[in-house]
Amino acid sequence: MARPLVLLLCLTLTLAGCARLAGSRLNPLNWFGTSVAVAPTDAAGNLRPLVPAARQVTANDARILIGSVTALEIDRTTGGAIIRATGLAAAQGGFNAQLVPVGQDNGTLTLEFRIETPPAAQPGGSAAGRTITVARTIGEAELAGLRQVVVIGADGGRSIRR
Repeated sequence: MARPLVLLLCLTLTLAGCARLAGSRLNPLNWFGTSVAVAPTDAAGNLRPLVPAARQVTANDARILIGSVTALEIDRTTGGAIIRATGLAAAQGGFNAQLVPVGQDNGTLTLEFRIETPPAAQPGGSAAGRTITVARTIGEAELAGLRQVVVIGADGGRSIRR
């Protein structure tokens, strides 16, 4: 009877020592300590940008302006507005259409209606086959300062005011 009691006492003391081992330097999980947040700074202590200026890449948009902008509408939504423009391309098969922002000044937002055309596109075709509609959303904050939206195509553009 004494032997199992001694064995149980030794086992209890050994397990109690494990809690001490978890916080000690003998535990390999504690060798490096805890992590802390560090801001990227240079030798002078100035905050470095995440992407250095020498590595910044600018992309050139190879898409062309649509032939003419035929319709422009702005529909209010709960989170802002949707700007929808319809245009007539010079050739059929236009794709990857987008309203690209050019600038915003004095309450006027200027957008370019850009499309990508296939390499073997032949000019002409029916008007229905060359019609492209594209939309862009804007938020409440951007909409608050707008008084006019202008969409530019190759042969002119359209504007809408509030």
